[in-house]
Parts: sequence; C-alpha cells; structure tokens
Amino acid sequence: MNMKNKNNFWFKRKRYGLGWVPVTWQGWLLIVIEVLFLLLLSKVLLKDVPENTYQNEVGVFLAIVFLSILVLVFISHKKGPSLKWRWGKKKTDNSKLDF
Repeated sequence: MNMKNKNNFWFKRKRYGLGWVPVTWQGWLLIVIEVLFLLLLSKVLLKDVPENTYQNEVGVFLAIVFLSILVLVFISHKKGPSLKWRWGKKKTDNSKLDF
C-alpha cells in the first residue's frame, strides 16, 4: 500500500461499495481513537450496573455511538474524496482517490 498522498486525503474510496478506507497515519489514528472511545464508553456506562437494568444505559450508549459515528463520517467526508459507489477495480479509477 502506497502511503504517499499528495492530496492530503486521509482516506480513499473503498473498492467495493460505498465508504472510505484509511490510507495515512492520521486516518488510521482516527479509526483507532473511535474504537478505543467506544470500548471505554461501554466500560464506563456498564460499570457497577446490576444485571437486567441496562435500559437507560443502552439508550445513552446508542445515542453516543450514533453521534460518534456521525463525527467519524463527517471527518472522513472532509478528509477524503467525495463518495462514489464502486464495485471492483476499473481502468477509469483515479489512483489518488480510489483504493
């Protein structure tokens, strides 16, 4: 994988489907931070909660997960090329934008 990126994009378009793939250390760091944040959030919200009383905690957890994913998508959109549906590698792909 070529890590040089002259467009300053942290992400490229996925080869299959819709979305982005991290291609720089900044993009990978963002993904790692998101995963660690969600793991820490689950530990904090479910600490010292008796069994079968997760109703409020689950609602709060899902709301925060939804917001954090929105932030992740927003940053990916700003630091990556515009979205485009792709299904495999084609001759017309731009190597600077497409993975």
